[in-house]
Amino acid sequence: MDLNNLPEFFKGKRFLFIVGVLIFFLFILILLSTGSKTKPSSRPQPPQSNQLPQDSDSFSSSQKTQPVELQKAIAEQTKVDQEYAGWEQSISDNYPWRRKLPLTSENYYVYFDLDKKVFIGRLYPKAGDNPDQLKADILKQLKEVKEIPVENYTFEWQINP
Repeated sequence: MDLNNLPEFFKGKRFLFIVGVLIFFLFILILLSTGSKTKPSSRPQPPQSNQLPQDSDSFSSSQKTQPVELQKAIAEQTKVDQEYAGWEQSISDNYPWRRKLPLTSENYYVYFDLDKKVFIGRLYPKAGDNPDQLKADILKQLKEVKEIPVENYTFEWQINP
């Protein structure tokens, strides 16, 4: 569209028609939005109580209206969560260095087995590598670099070809 013809467009019938259609749709939109507010809903609404809950805490007041089975399930899950948190804290207290593991390389993978309370070292020596030298390097890294008290634990070494 040429900008020189713009004043002619605003004076023409096309512009008036477009503006008229837009005003018509805007009018319909306004009627529909205000009509839905005054129109009663076809769904039955639950009776509203004028009484405020005694407890201001919405969580505890909603708990009172929950089914007994749901309350039991919540209580059981809370207990399990607390037990797990206690277990995690116990592990963290007893083995504060466990977050520094696993120790990995191309030639080995070392981790701590919480059930057995032992370090497990999987060695993957290449041709010509000395497994005893790999073990010594691993123990040195665990002790000096990671500051893990390896002397208090046993090791299970697994040499994989």
